[in-house]
Amino acid sequence: MYTLGVLLLAAILLGAVVSVIDSVLRLVGLHGVIAKLPVIGAHWALIISVLMVWLTDMNPIGGWGMTFGDDWMTWVANGAIIYGMIPVKDAAISMINKGFRM
Repeated sequence: MYTLGVLLLAAILLGAVVSVIDSVLRLVGLHGVIAKLPVIGAHWALIISVLMVWLTDMNPIGGWGMTFGDDWMTWVANGAIIYGMIPVKDAAISMINKGFRM
């Protein structure tokens, strides 16, 4: 249960980190350049997610007993899972918002 909470919180953090990085890149005029790169522009949030996992050295899927042989595999797998949790986070927030309406 705690692992799911950590993944949801990491997805919320990822949304904030992507927003801040995008706004800084717009400020310095590099957002358009990065967005036009074929692979990087299409998967920008996934790349940031993997970098976020690497920088914070978090391993939320370790709570389910998943281990990998190399560190880079752990970073990529955790980053991809956190990136994949964004729709779940959006659905959970939507459900909470609908529950609070009268």
